[in-house]
Amino acid sequence: MRVLIAGLGEKKEFGLRSLRDQGHHVGVIDLMHRIPISLCDWWCAGDRFSVDSMLAAAWSAPFEWDAILCWEELSVDIAREVAARLGVPAPRMPAGHFRNKGVMHRTLREHGVPSPQLGVARSLDECERLIGGVFPAVVKPTDYGGSGGVTIVESAAEIPAAFEYAQAAGRNGESAVDRYISGKEYSVEAVTWSPGKTEIMAVTEKHLTTPPYCAEIGHVSPAALSTSVQSQLERATVQVLDALGMEAGVSHAEFRMSPDGPVLMEVAGRPAGDQIPQLVALATGWNLYTAELGAVTGNPVRPDAPAAERAAIRFLVGDGHTPFRHPFADDYLEPPFAGVLHELCYYEPEGAVVEAPRGPGGRNGHVVLAGPAADVAAALTTLDRGSPVYQGDR
Repeated sequence: MRVLIAGLGEKKEFGLRSLRDQGHHVGVIDLMHRIPISLCDWWCAGDRFSVDSMLAAAWSAPFEWDAILCWEELSVDIAREVAARLGVPAPRMPAGHFRNKGVMHRTLREHGVPSPQLGVARSLDECERLIGGVFPAVVKPTDYGGSGGVTIVESAAEIPAAFEYAQAAGRNGESAVDRYISGKEYSVEAVTWSPGKTEIMAVTEKHLTTPPYCAEIGHVSPAALSTSVQSQLERATVQVLDALGMEAGVSHAEFRMSPDGPVLMEVAGRPAGDQIPQLVALATGWNLYTAELGAVTGNPVRPDAPAAERAAIRFLVGDGHTPFRHPFADDYLEPPFAGVLHELCYYEPEGAVVEAPRGPGGRNGHVVLAGPAADVAAALTTLDRGSPVYQGDR
């Protein structure tokens, strides 16, 4: 099958390998520097924010495409429009429901699904009015993802900077204003084979920096949960997807587990980022990328046998003043890393000084761990120097 990824995103090598390992002919349209040419069968540079540019690129191939996918958060609606113009299968969901957080949460409220959103602000005055002097609150762009542009505000004095940050990160001039939800944060990966037929693939535990930005610094899959909490998150995910009209594709839903139950922060109609698909594949056998293609083309797939009991990723982040030092030496081949160190990647050279993360940036590299749950937990504790990570609970 000839599969076009119209908008690839960053660090999606696992997805490309997954499709090619299944025998598919894989093409990519994106910015030139983001395309790993050695992992593509066809590629073309194009503007991932332009339907016309993507169409021209797709038409330049000497063959027709059998399916179009998109793994870039900012391009998913554009890629589906390209697919519609070409008459090619693609993920099926209402435009805007999974991209614009204002539309998303308004639709959820209309269906009686709990939402933390107070409204959408287009000016500072409107933002202040929505918060109404009740803190903490959250200000974020309506059309961005990966914790980009998100700030927790604790006082009126912090609102202007938070609103400006959200406006700068987004593209449509709208900022969502939410009440703050206290509780541990999880993501739920699901595949919808057809309308009303959704299957949960994994629940993943999220690790964050401390407020005000709560940038993602790691994930653990599957999350260690009670049967009750697991069931609540799974039911909430199906309820959200049904309310938003998901018809076919995969989704990445982010929840906080409040004292009253799970509350959706946001949901994307695409495979998760941050190497979560690789963690899910290692620990559950589900491959989000091949499941997405199966849902789009009407060919459901099943999970393979998992390779590990648990898998985790920890991003090595900067603090704005400490020179980066590569943390792995020969002694890291000993316990607790022996047998669980699955992947190590540095983005920055030793000595680089990188700002503390305020979103998906601020990272020096990452470590992927996979193996027995206790060994993965011990390795994470060592990486974190024994300090507990923030999970959203205040």
